[in-house]
Amino acid sequence: MFHCFRRRGSKCCSQLRGINNEPLPLSNAPVGCRIRVAGINGGRRLCARMAAMGIYPGVEMELLCAACGCPCLIKLRGGTLSLGAGVSEKILVTSAA
Repeated sequence: MFHCFRRRGSKCCSQLRGINNEPLPLSNAPVGCRIRVAGINGGRRLCARMAAMGIYPGVEMELLCAACGCPCLIKLRGGTLSLGAGVSEKILVTSAA
């Protein structure tokens, strides 16, 4: 089992919905909420690599752990993926609700 150090005062799901549903980077999303991929700011190779892993616009996932400059852990279709800090900055998400 992994341990995540959650930042004090981090955003909750209701605050994510309160931003007029504007996309924000995955690394800045609140931990433990259902989020939806809004887009990927990357080149053709990055988009293809993310699509091969099942990450593309419209997909819902749960952010398990995120910290500044560290890999993000996401739960997607029953599996857990780890994304590097650079990649998680390029994935834009909104609230799934």
